[in-house]
Amino acid sequence: MVETVTLAQLKLVPLGLLAPFSVEVPSGQTLVCEEVLRHLPGKRLVFRTRWGGASVLVKLFFRRKDFERERSGLQAMQDAGVLCPREVWSLKDGIGKSGDFLATAFLDNAISLRQVYAFQPLEAMPALLNKAVDMIGRLHRAGFMQADIHLDNFLSRDGGLYMIDGGGVRPLKKPLHNLAMFFAQMVPEYDQLMPDAIHAYGAGVPEPGQLQLLIANMREKRIRHYLAKTTRNCSQFLTPRTNGAFVAVTRDYASNQLLKLMDRPEAAVDRVVFLKEGNSATVMKIKGDGADWVLKRYNIKSFWHGLSRCFRPSRAWISWKSAHRLELLGIATPTPLAMREERIGPLRRKAYLLTECVNGDNLQAWLLKQGGHDVPAWLDLEVLRLFDNLWLGATSHGDMKATNLIVVGEQLQVIDLDAVRYHRCKQGFIRSYRKDLQRFMDNWQGETWQHFEELLRPMASRSGISLVNKKV
Repeated sequence: MVETVTLAQLKLVPLGLLAPFSVEVPSGQTLVCEEVLRHLPGKRLVFRTRWGGASVLVKLFFRRKDFERERSGLQAMQDAGVLCPREVWSLKDGIGKSGDFLATAFLDNAISLRQVYAFQPLEAMPALLNKAVDMIGRLHRAGFMQADIHLDNFLSRDGGLYMIDGGGVRPLKKPLHNLAMFFAQMVPEYDQLMPDAIHAYGAGVPEPGQLQLLIANMREKRIRHYLAKTTRNCSQFLTPRTNGAFVAVTRDYASNQLLKLMDRPEAAVDRVVFLKEGNSATVMKIKGDGADWVLKRYNIKSFWHGLSRCFRPSRAWISWKSAHRLELLGIATPTPLAMREERIGPLRRKAYLLTECVNGDNLQAWLLKQGGHDVPAWLDLEVLRLFDNLWLGATSHGDMKATNLIVVGEQLQVIDLDAVRYHRCKQGFIRSYRKDLQRFMDNWQGETWQHFEELLRPMASRSGISLVNKKV
């Protein structure tokens, strides 16, 4: 038996609404929600249902202005010749207080451009990027833009690409910024696809060099917006109330066990395996929900050390933000799960960072196990990707020793992120980037040093240095 929910009840439901349920529309008909696709409490509910024997996507708006924007945006896309889901029916509440409905064709077996980007190799993207840029150009020439432009607003199906979310369509402002924001949704290594893809834009196509600068600016704007979300309640993160501490949790991992651990981390000390016991930090491995976790406690070494740290973000806070930054730059690092800062009012004290546990050797130990064999091609590519993405993201690691680089399968993951920094000043960044390169080279000697020096010579050259072998 499917429960029936009124529009008034749906408007008050908090985040986490589950299907199935039925809802009675103002016309007297009943719709059965088979799948909730998007839910913004008190604003909008998007779900899949059946209508006339076929699946349709229904958007229920609790604010009239959002309903009007969606309809006008879909019409603007159609008028511009942009492929989008067709409207099946709409229903406005006569008194404007319950909710307005808009139903469009449901695109069965469609996958978003984000899914292609996440799970397919880079080589799968050019054709779809060309189609997306063509759609953006058509919309721009019609005087409109997709203001909320991201990869989930493009759906691929049967060889065609659809643009969705009419509510995000606005009058055109700063077209190049809008185009740059589209490319900024991807990690820096995908920028190499941009010069070819922009030819699909049509009249008014920008110069690649001009657009590249805008992409870098838009990417940083997007990263800063995302990082602000990591320490507040939203659809992706949770900040549970905790006495004497600030806690932030990645919502997808917010199990009871994890929340209990972050509420009382010291209670778990008798059930951990210590990986490192140092004055400044203690690293522990814990049995988590189906996987191992790593809990890193940043210690206060003395009264004066505590005094020096209490007025600034803890190293856990910095590492939490840095992990998310690196992920958005396409640099692999153990998934950040949660962070805790113990506080007395505004004063910060001891802090904790919880991440997934990755199984692998540090880069130096891994190479020693190879017994003098050549460095594999995949590892060369991983090292190049690491330094290239740091360069494109104007970010430095700050401690590029081999023990902070972990080989996991055929991937190089970066750990120990409390010295990671984004640089607004170009000269300051170049100085720090040079230090990262040289510190990486200081791990090696002999043939290994020669191999990595040849590999990274172009990186050193563009930052204006020659790498030095300090062990000769």
